[in-house]
Amino acid sequence: MRVGAARVDITPREPVWLTGYANRDHRSEGSYAPLFAGALYLEGDGDRALVITADVIGFSPPCDAEARQAVCDATGLLPRQVVLTATHTHCGPFLSPWNMPGEVEAGYADWLIGRLQEAAVAAAGAAVEGRVEFSRGRSTFGVNRRLPDGRGGVSFAPNPDGPIDRDLDTLWFRGVGGDLLASLTAYGCHPTSIGGYLVGPDYPGFLCRHLGARTGAPALFATGCAGDVRPWFGAGDHDGFARPTLEELEEAGAGMAAEVLETLPAAGAVAADGLRVDHLYHRLPYADLPSLERLEEAAGSGDDRWRDWGEMMLPRARAGGLADACVHEIQMLQLNPDFRVVFLGGEVLSEIGLHIKKALAPATTVTVAYANGLIAYVPAAAAVPLGGYEVDGSYHYFMRPAPFTADCERLLVEGTASLAARLS
Repeated sequence: MRVGAARVDITPREPVWLTGYANRDHRSEGSYAPLFAGALYLEGDGDRALVITADVIGFSPPCDAEARQAVCDATGLLPRQVVLTATHTHCGPFLSPWNMPGEVEAGYADWLIGRLQEAAVAAAGAAVEGRVEFSRGRSTFGVNRRLPDGRGGVSFAPNPDGPIDRDLDTLWFRGVGGDLLASLTAYGCHPTSIGGYLVGPDYPGFLCRHLGARTGAPALFATGCAGDVRPWFGAGDHDGFARPTLEELEEAGAGMAAEVLETLPAAGAVAADGLRVDHLYHRLPYADLPSLERLEEAAGSGDDRWRDWGEMMLPRARAGGLADACVHEIQMLQLNPDFRVVFLGGEVLSEIGLHIKKALAPATTVTVAYANGLIAYVPAAAAVPLGGYEVDGSYHYFMRPAPFTADCERLLVEGTASLAARLS
């Protein structure tokens, strides 16, 4: 195979609205660490793929389409060959429409797309003959944040016994002489360690900084199925979670980098000359759509976010335009029939990623969420009856008309299995 990698700085040059928390009321006040985007170009005997990672919260479907098309225009690749992932930091610029305080930073969004093009072109231009290795470790960083309350519901609180995928997966890309060209690490934990008004990449940025410094090669990070998992720095007064200092946050990232490096001696070769990449679109059904009365009530709400949601939905509903399902993309990079990386749109709950790995076994599967369109939280079947933020308390932030149904887990697993069969 051929491998090329590049990394570019995407830190905003001026104050910007940040997104990811609903309590911000002004633009950023500086940065605690730079943001980066990375591009990984892979070429096998019959196909090519470009995996892009970026320290942003995510790309709305229209923004995703625009960015991927721009990358295609710059590289000649097809949309199915381009993967666009976000680390999902909650201290990144407001770059695409979302129902949050502030406004889209259109100038930054345009600049970012240009930077992604630059990274893509540089990675493709740097491609050399190479090979890939894979290592899998385990990390205790992260805890499930959905705690059953014993009354058929759920609280937003630490749940050490809840579902979580602790696989710490790393792809190592080497030249034919054995020199390390780049690495790509995936782990399923929300980058919500801190908030405030400083731009920064959360733990993925510090992990990549320390891993890159130790290996001398660009280190990229992709966030796994982490919709119900958040960083664990011990108990505290923020919904039961402690907020780390910046020093503690960097220490956590450095610790994860050390965990990754511990797996390197056991990394095994992965045949990749038969590399293939493809995607499919399917529909994730909504639960009951809101009535006009419900939307009118929301539009008159004293809560800014529900009011804005109601005002956005009302014109569509009056015109009969509320769809009963959301388009969702599943993308798969297959290095060989026994090794695949699955990319899922949305904030996918951890149980779904675990289910996909089980369904595709005995093949090795790496699951990545926050890829391509950030549609909303995608709930696991077991989570739906309990409700809670990820199920029915957050869809309005994503400008969705209603929560998703419990069928989503089955549809994602079946769709992924179908795509795997197509590629094999």
